[in-house]
Amino acid sequence: MTGQDEHDTEALWRSVTLDDIRAARERVMPHLHRTPMLQSRTLGDMAGVELGMKAEIFQRTGSFKSRGALNAVMQLSDEQKAHGVVTMSAGNHGQGLAFAAKMAGVRAVVFMPETAVPTKVEAIRGYGAEARFSHSMEDLFPTMDAYRQEHNLTFVSPFDDPAIVAGQGIAGLEILDDEPDVDTVIVPIGGGGLISGILVAIKSQRPEVRVIGVEPVGANVVKRNLEAGTMEPARDIQTIADGLAAPFPGTLTQSIIGHYVDDLVLVTDEEIADALKLILFRAKVLVEPAGAAATAALLTGKANAPRGSRVVTLLSGGNIDQAKLKSLL
Repeated sequence: MTGQDEHDTEALWRSVTLDDIRAARERVMPHLHRTPMLQSRTLGDMAGVELGMKAEIFQRTGSFKSRGALNAVMQLSDEQKAHGVVTMSAGNHGQGLAFAAKMAGVRAVVFMPETAVPTKVEAIRGYGAEARFSHSMEDLFPTMDAYRQEHNLTFVSPFDDPAIVAGQGIAGLEILDDEPDVDTVIVPIGGGGLISGILVAIKSQRPEVRVIGVEPVGANVVKRNLEAGTMEPARDIQTIADGLAAPFPGTLTQSIIGHYVDDLVLVTDEEIADALKLILFRAKVLVEPAGAAATAALLTGKANAPRGSRVVTLLSGGNIDQAKLKSLL
């Protein structure tokens, strides 16, 4: 997929390398979990493929986000650590950064929309970070940035940072370790940090592997901007997958995705909810809506995985609260 300015793309997509991801693995994995690759014959048969599911739900803090956050925090200067860090998040990156900051003894402030999942807010505070709020996802960044400037904090982006992308890319290395013969990898997209890291990790070693990105219909900021060649913020975000509701695209992530990705597809909230229920009742694991999006793209046929091929979907997070789960079931 292309659409961005050619010179911008050339300048940025090279910013994260396979060596960066391997260095991140050495740096952070002594402190994190090596997540499993789950097998589901039932769901695979439904899609006509051999299916593996990379279970980032079992990572520390309940999602892949702790990989990138810890990689970023461990590379801060002493001065930056002394002042503290700040971010914006629907919840999972906030938890990851809160966890990483606690490990490093660094103050962390997380700005979230007022509609944030209560259990995610509680978890962020449980790791010792401060939770602050904005009225919506759309005004989250300006609210956070004003506070950052006032208190001289370092912004740790949820997705648009080389250290974040390199940390998330560790999942891509693990996928190839566990499934060396994989044909297609399907990845959910919010701001694009996870798929960017996975793209670099996989395409640098196995360029023939198809990598498909998945966004909700009501939060398709990455696909829309790549196709239009723009960098416009999200408009009227409406999705049950709060973890995929990025308020704007990232320059780094758009560049990497635009250079490497094989396809970007959209799934509806209904398709996400159906996949979540199938994952729960057939594979016996609980994911949040964002964590079901990749499997939804497979089961609906939108990912166009050839019959009989080997497919891996990302179960990116499992931080769902009781009320939302009850409503979905």
